[in-house]
Amino acid sequence: MKRIDITTSGWDQYQLIDSGEGRKLERFADILIDRPDPQCLWSKSLPAVWADAQAQFLWADAGERWKISQGTPPHWYIQWQKLVCTLSFKGFKHIGIFPEHREQWEELMVLGEKNRGIRMLNLFGYTGALSVAGAIAGMSVTHVDASKATIETLKENTINSGLEADAIKIICEDTMRYVKRLINRNEQFEVIVMDPPAFGRGPKGEVWKIEESLTELVSLLPKLLSPNAKSVILNGYASGYSARTFGEILRQGLSGGDVSYGDIGILQGGSEKVLTTGIYAKWQQK
Repeated sequence: MKRIDITTSGWDQYQLIDSGEGRKLERFADILIDRPDPQCLWSKSLPAVWADAQAQFLWADAGERWKISQGTPPHWYIQWQKLVCTLSFKGFKHIGIFPEHREQWEELMVLGEKNRGIRMLNLFGYTGALSVAGAIAGMSVTHVDASKATIETLKENTINSGLEADAIKIICEDTMRYVKRLINRNEQFEVIVMDPPAFGRGPKGEVWKIEESLTELVSLLPKLLSPNAKSVILNGYASGYSARTFGEILRQGLSGGDVSYGDIGILQGGSEKVLTTGIYAKWQQK
C-alpha cells in the first residue's frame, strides 16, 4: 500500500478563503459561507473578511440553524467544467457538494473517456457530483442513496449538467439491501465509489453503523466487480477512522490490485495551509 494525500485547490467558482477557530470561510460561486469545521484549530488569518459572509451556520441549544443575510438566494449553482450542481441551505451544514472531491471528479472523467461505456456504481451517492461526472464521461452509472431529498437534487444536477433525465439509473434504497440484490442478479461493475456515513437509516428504517457494516459491505465487493474492474474508491467524512484503516479494509477485501490511501484536503487560497476534510482509500487493478 502507498499513502498519497490529495489536496484540492480552488477554481474560478470555489475558494477556501480562510479558516480557523473551528470554522471555515468558503466562496461557492458568488456566495460567501461561514460554517463550522472541527479541524480548524488554528487562528484566522483574515478576521475582517468573515463579516462579509452571506450565510453562517450556527450551533444553538435549540438545534443547528442557518443565519442567512437578506437577499441571499435559497439555492444557486456552481460549475466545474461540464458539471453543474445545485446548492442550497437545507437543514444541516452541508449545502450539496464536497468541493474537496474535485480531484476524484476529474479522475472519473478521465477514466470514463478512456473506457467509454464502463459501468459505475455509486453507493451512498448523496447529491451525485461523482455520478454526474462519470455520466458526463460516458460511463453507465447506477446511483444509490436512501434520501429522497438528495435524490431530487441529483436529478437537477443531471439535467443542469446537460445530460438526459434518464442518463443515470437512480435507486432510492438502503445500500446494503440493494447491493445484495445486485449480487443475486449477477450484476457487475468496473468502477465502484462509496461515501458511507458514520450512521444512517434506510427508507424502511434499516440501520447503517459504519463500525458494524463497512467490513461486510467491502467483503461483498468482489462479487460486484467485473473481470475488467478498474477502480474502487472509499471516501470517509467524520467516520472516526484513519485513512490507513480504510486502506487496510480495502486490502483485506480486494485482491489483484494496488491500494492507496490518504487524507483529502483543501488548499487555503493565498497560503500553504491545507484543511483536511476527509479521508479516502482506493483500489486499482494492476
